[in-house]
Amino acid sequence: MNKRLIAGVVAAACGYMLWQYLTPVEIVAVHDGNTVLVRHFPYLKSRQIAWWEANKGMIKAKYGVPKYKVYEGYKFYDVYIQDFGSGYRTEPYGDTLMFYTEDVLCFDDMIAEARCIDKAPLMSISDSKNTGLRYDFYSGFFWSRFG
Repeated sequence: MNKRLIAGVVAAACGYMLWQYLTPVEIVAVHDGNTVLVRHFPYLKSRQIAWWEANKGMIKAKYGVPKYKVYEGYKFYDVYIQDFGSGYRTEPYGDTLMFYTEDVLCFDDMIAEARCIDKAPLMSISDSKNTGLRYDFYSGFFWSRFG
């Protein structure tokens, strides 16, 4: 009995990992010139970087991201990859214990009432003369830096 249970758990874990590996990343929308909303983002940091490197040319051509900014003669950019989650929703109103404005990301480039998403950062990419190319990864309350 225990061998069958263990075999079933191992098979389910392998199936899930294979599904994660084979499911392509879906770009749902791009907002404010630097926020990319995605579904099915890879779990492993190495695959996240590989996805960005493989698709940054297409994202630049199709969406104009990243948009370089200039500050005191230095060019730089920041790109934020967010999980689209359950989709757009309206902004919470008033002081409620259920919602905090910090947990919601709203986009000013939309005129619809449902123009916010629940914040779920996955990765950010930045490049500047001072810091060079940098990847930041987010997982729940923790984040890590690579590059």
